[in-house]
Amino acid sequence: MIVRALVIFALLAVISALAAWLTDNPGQVSVVWQGYRIDTSVGIILSAVALLAIVFALLYRLWRAIFSTVRVAKRVRGQRRMRDGYLALSRGLVAVAAGDADEAKRQARRADNLLEEPALTHLLAAQAAQLDNDDNAARRYYADLIERRETEFLGVRGLLTLAERDGDKDRALELARRAEMLRPEIPWVSEKLFALEVEAGNWAAAEGTVKQAVRRKVLDTEVGKRRRAAVLMEQSRLAEADDDNETALLLARKALADAPEMTAAAIRFANLLKAGGEDRRARKVIEEAYAGTPHPKLARLYVEVTPSADPIKRLKTLEKLEKLAPDHATTHIVMAEASLEARLWGEARRHLKAASADGLTAGICRLMAAVEEAEHGATDTARAWYNRAGEAEPDAGWVCGHCGAVADDWSAICANCGVFDRLAWATPPRVSALPAREAQAIAEQAIAAIDREVPKPVRPPAGEPPAASALALPPQAGDPAATDPDRD
Repeated sequence: MIVRALVIFALLAVISALAAWLTDNPGQVSVVWQGYRIDTSVGIILSAVALLAIVFALLYRLWRAIFSTVRVAKRVRGQRRMRDGYLALSRGLVAVAAGDADEAKRQARRADNLLEEPALTHLLAAQAAQLDNDDNAARRYYADLIERRETEFLGVRGLLTLAERDGDKDRALELARRAEMLRPEIPWVSEKLFALEVEAGNWAAAEGTVKQAVRRKVLDTEVGKRRRAAVLMEQSRLAEADDDNETALLLARKALADAPEMTAAAIRFANLLKAGGEDRRARKVIEEAYAGTPHPKLARLYVEVTPSADPIKRLKTLEKLEKLAPDHATTHIVMAEASLEARLWGEARRHLKAASADGLTAGICRLMAAVEEAEHGATDTARAWYNRAGEAEPDAGWVCGHCGAVADDWSAICANCGVFDRLAWATPPRVSALPAREAQAIAEQAIAAIDREVPKPVRPPAGEPPAASALALPPQAGDPAATDPDRD
């Protein structure tokens, strides 16, 4: 404040000094213009110039004030439009979440009029169209998004969703590849591309997708190795079908290297080695795999690569595997089967008793019945074991962890539900008994269906014997017709 006051004081002093000097030295100024002549002093001219400067300064400030007011008004109006536009956008998104297609479309139109954000408004409009089952409109909006570089990925994702919903797998795969080119760092992109490649049976492309995902760190390394092993297994299967056993063997070896715990890979690799006459390598592979996860197919393969017609020698061969996992239930079952073949009833019973320590299975019951029959004939004890097999836990198999279906052999895709790499060697789930009322209803429906399909029998005329039925039951024990062959 003091400095400002000093500056003003200095200016006033200069102006006063200048005015005093002009008073002492008025001078003479003549102006001739358009036939007119004006004679005046220098002081008057300077005063007029100063007055004009003040007037122009005031006019300039007035113009600035008007311009600023208009600009502020436009900014306020723009802010209001933006606020109303984003409010409409928010309401539209809420309507989409609530399933109100009409409200979503209305708010999408309002947001499009108020906002200059095609990425947001067109996305909302597309979602509203999808909600209203207007796929053509949704495709138009997504196609508009694809035309802009900054919204291309949103458009691709929307069209990908529509293609999957329409069952157009080729188009979906094409769009997934485009999405992967645009945003490879997003995990769901590589997941979707991998799933579509697998579904299409493009195993080599699926393997490449897994490698890229692991390299970009959007997929865990161990998960990637397991997926790659499953994919390599399918490639090996195809190569074997094309009689390219060398490639099939190489792919199976890579699969086992990626997932050493994968029993199916060990079985395939050992099978291919056996087919190529490399029994020694096959035995080594089987031993390493069996030590980690005992499996009955590994044991059968082990016997096949050490062929012998003598059951005792086959049993001796399996004793090498028994030492690798002596307490495992699978080992006891395998040894019980071999002991049964060798007619060593005591050994078979000992192994079956050990195998049943964790619970009876249908296979154990059937083996116990076989031992009883082989040693004592078809006794009541053998029949009892067969009856128990129907009530015991089911035997282990290749069970899908997604749908529970049981497959005869391992494959990368469940034949029942189509899910990738969910088959595992496990005990299938038991089918629980239905409640009595539900069971009765199902039985009544079945009887009604049979009545509709099977024609009613035609009654013979009175006094005429009924015709023999093709569905007549055979004579039962105790029926005279069963014991008297001369009976009419």
